[in-house]
Amino acid sequence: MTTPFGPALARRPQATDRATAPCAATRAPAHASRGFTLVELLVVLLVMALLTGLVAMALPQSGQENMEREAERLAALLNAAREQAAARGEPLAWAPGPAGYAFLQPSPRGWVPLDDAPLTTRRWQWLNGEAALAANYQPRGIHATVQAGPVAVRASGGAAGLGAAPNWLVFGTEPVSPPLQITLRGDGRVVTIASDGLAPFAVRSQR
Repeated sequence: MTTPFGPALARRPQATDRATAPCAATRAPAHASRGFTLVELLVVLLVMALLTGLVAMALPQSGQENMEREAERLAALLNAAREQAAARGEPLAWAPGPAGYAFLQPSPRGWVPLDDAPLTTRRWQWLNGEAALAANYQPRGIHATVQAGPVAVRASGGAAGLGAAPNWLVFGTEPVSPPLQITLRGDGRVVTIASDGLAPFAVRSQR
């Protein structure tokens, strides 16, 4: 097409046309990625916490941890034994041995194991993996210290005489007794379970 001024000039694209024209190379995809939601993050954290707990439970307990766990359990049992001796009106004894310990009561045949929960025979907790003790387990030693695997156990105090072995603790029928103490020594640590004869047994641990 011609004009009085010569061939028609082709329309040049304006800058605004170029700016508004869509560009395929820079167009955002329809399936743009998104971040995690709060619920998804909480689920991940919960799963990680559960896995951490399972791994911790699967790990073997150290000797020190087992000693302290045993000491806490033993303190509760000794408090129960002292109370029961006073309530029954007859003495009770705690007897440690290489495999575990037993609570004993007097009988016409001498001291016999007491099978009255919770005062029953128990295996030392640091001897894990071993079979359970028989109900009639009755340790009797001639020395004040008993070697129970890697731990040395020593008891002192309590009522004297009554045909008890040197390493026994004997609870009399009175609610107040002489001071009592049990010492667990092993794995570089000393754990003490003690009472002044009136207060409950308490646990103290030191290196």
